[in-house]
This record gives sequence, structure tokens and C-alpha cells, in this order.
Amino acid sequence: MAQILLISLVPIFAVMIAGYYAGKRGKIDNRNVASLNVLTMEFALPAALFATTARASRTVLAEQWPLLLVLLLGMLIVFAFVWVMARFVSGFSSAVSAVIALSTALPNYAAAGIPLAAAVFGATGKLYITTAIVSGAIVMSPLTLAFLEAEKDGGKTSGVALLFTSIGRSMLKPLVIAPFLGVAIALIGITLPVFVLRSFDLLGQATAGVALFVTGLILSAQKVSLSPRIIFLSILCNIIQPLIALPLIWLIPMPTQMAHAVILLMALPAGFFGLLFALRYKADSQDAGSIMVVSTVLSLVTLTIALSLTAAPAAS
Repeated sequence: MAQILLISLVPIFAVMIAGYYAGKRGKIDNRNVASLNVLTMEFALPAALFATTARASRTVLAEQWPLLLVLLLGMLIVFAFVWVMARFVSGFSSAVSAVIALSTALPNYAAAGIPLAAAVFGATGKLYITTAIVSGAIVMSPLTLAFLEAEKDGGKTSGVALLFTSIGRSMLKPLVIAPFLGVAIALIGITLPVFVLRSFDLLGQATAGVALFVTGLILSAQKVSLSPRIIFLSILCNIIQPLIALPLIWLIPMPTQMAHAVILLMALPAGFFGLLFALRYKADSQDAGSIMVVSTVLSLVTLTIALSLTAAPAAS
């Protein structure tokens, strides 16, 4: 177990620390990470997702629906709760509330999830994390963008119309097209040449390292608030969200290993999508950045506990 913990967690935090150091010392501009983010989200990550899904069998792909459903339900429950609290209790605008909700509800699948799932669950873990990333790309991100676009639009267009527009736009992004294309190839039964898959593998191998490094860079640029609200939202992200998944796992039948994957994936620290959206739309980004920092530091403890509970059965 100690070996699994070391192999799974130490590389993740080591690369994030390297990115944090580079940003703090001015080695890399931590205020302008757009190019690195494009490399990750539009090239490396789509390549990795395509290679994983194109290799999968039809049976294995069909078995992923319980994972997709539970992850979506868990994230949407947390998103709705945080949005209502931020909007009507804390008094933020609907757009800023959506950014805070996304920061809390959407775990850091792209950076922390890929190496962790692969280390714990092997080849199957790659499918698990692909499913998780797609769930965020086609539902959670468009939902947040609808709120941001609505505020930018000044209420001229209905929220429902903006939501469907955002979902439509998300379906055209490489992050969504790549796994769906891979699934289509697998379902049709096409076997791609080895050199094609290796080409995607080579580009995809950059995903985890660059995403973790970018996470560290972004963290280094944030002014951190340790207010009771930030502490609560970080606990909600790291501890309460995976606990919310437990009754969903009991209600929706799934294999034991998949149930362990749900808990581990939901226990990941807050991702950086909320912060990136806030910066792009000039929304208040302090809470999003603070949640990301506090959640990541807290995950040193919470992720270790989650991993110790889920990896033991998988490793045995």
C-alpha cells in the first residue's frame, strides 16, 4: 500500500511543485498560461483520449455508463448547491456564482486524475478518466459558460438558449470530438494501424506532465483567501463530494472496481477550469483561485485517505 501511495501521489505533487516554483521565481510567466493550456486541452489531452477510446472493445465502452451517470449526478448536485449558496447567501452575481460552483464541483481530472487513475487501475483507469473528462467537457463546462454568457449578453438571450448554444459549441471542441471519434471507431470495429495509435500516444503522453505543471503555475499566481467560505468549499470538494457519491453507487449497480474509481475521482482536488473561465470573462477569480489552492493542499491528506481505501482492493 505504501508503494502504491508513493507511486500514485508523489509524482503528481512533485510536478505541481515544479510549476509553482517556476511561476514564483519568474522562470515562466504565471499570468499568461494560455498557450500551455491550449497545448494541453486542444492537442495533448484529445490525443490521449482518442488513443484510449479507439483501442477499447465495444463491451468495455458500453460498461462505462454507470460511471458517467454517477459522476454527472454527483457534480451537478454539488454545483447546484454551491451556486444557490453563492448567489443567495453570499450575494455574488449569477456568473461569479457559477464560476465558484464549477471550481468546487469539477475535480482536477485532466491533471491529477490521469496519472492517478492509470497508476491505480491500469489500462481500465484510462477509460475511467476519459469518461470523467468527457462528462465535464459536455455538461459542466457548458453549464458554467451559459451563466457567463448570459451576464455578458445582458439578459437579451434566454438562459436555456444560451445553455444549448454552449453545449453545441462544446461538442465542436477537440476535447469532445476526439473521444467520440475514438468510440465510433471502436464500435464500428475498425483497427487502426499501430503507427497511427503510437503517434497519438506520443502526443498524449505530454498531457499529465504539462497539465500538472500548468496547475502549479496557476497556483503560484493566486492570492489565497482562507475565509470560512473558502475552507468550507474546499472541504465540500475534497470530502463531502465523494461522500455524496456513496448513495449513488448503491442506487446504480456497477462493478466494485468502478465504484472505487468513482470515489477516488470525486476525491480529486478542485480543477482549474473555473479559474480559467473567470479570467477569460473577467469575472471575480479570487474565490476560484483560493478554492483551487486550498483544495490542492488539503488533498495531500484527503487523497491519501481516499487512495488507501480504494486502492487496496484493486491491488489485491
